[in-house]
Amino acid sequence: MKYDFKGLVLLGALIGTAACSDRLSVPNYNKPVIGEVTKDPQAIQLLATGIIQRERSLQPGTSQDFGFFGRESYIYFPTDGRNVTGFLVGVPGFGGKTLDPGGFAATATNWGSRFANFRNVKNFLTAIDASPTLSETEKKAAHGFANTFVGLDMMYVLYSRDTLGAVTEVNDDPKVVAPLVSKDSAYKYATNMLDSAKADLIAAGDASFPFTLSRGFSGFDTPATFLKFNRAIQARVLVNRASQGCGNSCYTDALAAIAESFATPIGGAASMADLNIGVYNNYSTATGDVQNTLSFANNKSLFAHASNVTDAQTQVGGAKDDRLTRKVVSLESLDLPPVSPPQGIGIPAEYTFSLYPANNSDVPIIRNEELILLRAEANIFLGDLPAALLDINNIRTVSGKLAPTTLTAADALTKLLYERRYSLLLEGQRWNDYRRFGILNQLPLDITSGTYTHFVAKVQPVPLAECDARAGSKPQGCP
Repeated sequence: MKYDFKGLVLLGALIGTAACSDRLSVPNYNKPVIGEVTKDPQAIQLLATGIIQRERSLQPGTSQDFGFFGRESYIYFPTDGRNVTGFLVGVPGFGGKTLDPGGFAATATNWGSRFANFRNVKNFLTAIDASPTLSETEKKAAHGFANTFVGLDMMYVLYSRDTLGAVTEVNDDPKVVAPLVSKDSAYKYATNMLDSAKADLIAAGDASFPFTLSRGFSGFDTPATFLKFNRAIQARVLVNRASQGCGNSCYTDALAAIAESFATPIGGAASMADLNIGVYNNYSTATGDVQNTLSFANNKSLFAHASNVTDAQTQVGGAKDDRLTRKVVSLESLDLPPVSPPQGIGIPAEYTFSLYPANNSDVPIIRNEELILLRAEANIFLGDLPAALLDINNIRTVSGKLAPTTLTAADALTKLLYERRYSLLLEGQRWNDYRRFGILNQLPLDITSGTYTHFVAKVQPVPLAECDARAGSKPQGCP
């Protein structure tokens, strides 16, 4: 496994910083000692912050890339068409089209950078376990915190690579290539890590974290409340596993996880404030900080796919689904003209996103609105349509301002996916939803003939550098 070492720079800097506690002693910065970090509470804080910040930095790219594949969004950069050719046109392969292992779509967010956060977690827990000042309950709390992110990051890797599998080991020697395991094994790994984190968070009892979390974790910043976030992520992982082979047992376990999360009771969300309860990645316009690149205020090349508008249902009075009108705005309303695709390899963009209005708008990791729809899915496949209908109509009436619907075994999935599409727009779910239910062919193609015919990618390939590192046992899709 090749790792992105950017995530390791922080540790080296922190080790050096910790070793400066004696101002008259100059440490050997070429040979940092982990023990020095364990003695410095500030270093522990910075290591924890590094895990959160790595997650934050990856979120916009993840939502953007998955949005391309799921036909929620596209980027039209006037002088560079690779955001179209690299994601929507592809190259020949597997008897049809595929994505270039050396191109934009392979080297994008959800491979090396996710595994770099695995390394960050490993370094963090090494420092935690060796700390002479932390209590056992504080160490348990730290393990629960860190391993929850391992489960979350593994989920994103699987969203991007699906049947190609994933790496689950972080070797002490980063030059040693870890094996790829199957999708099913990787999902089990994520589930096990999240359950292990749950056990540690429970064991921490009333202890506090020995570090402070970012403001996006407000209300979920103690081991007892962070557990609700852990269970929310577990519910998402289990629902995904259930729809891809695990079946009823995983759907049943998902309902149990949702009951332990911060989800409101069935049919019980009364307002958008209720639906927006959750955990968020934070962004800032402060010098040197990270801004939200999903915001049109920051990224003038990111546009909303026209099908978002044409496919939206209407309210009783004739207005479009309120989720659309809250999240998508026409360029015309901003006094801007349509934007032509680079090199003529798409359709003109007429809409952009308004759900993140500012450079420092927060982006959810997971919200109550998603949990309610995860519960509806589990109940649909477990045969409890009345319970599923209560949740779906709760979302329709509160979030979409749409009239209630009905639900049958024949139309339940179609109706669920409509609600997920608009409730979770640009939150990185639609592409994976259509793939796990085998309906990628229902996603729209903007160009259907000629040299630049579009296709819908099933997976992001393993990056070319990773292929080269595995000379004797290259993953599927490697040249």
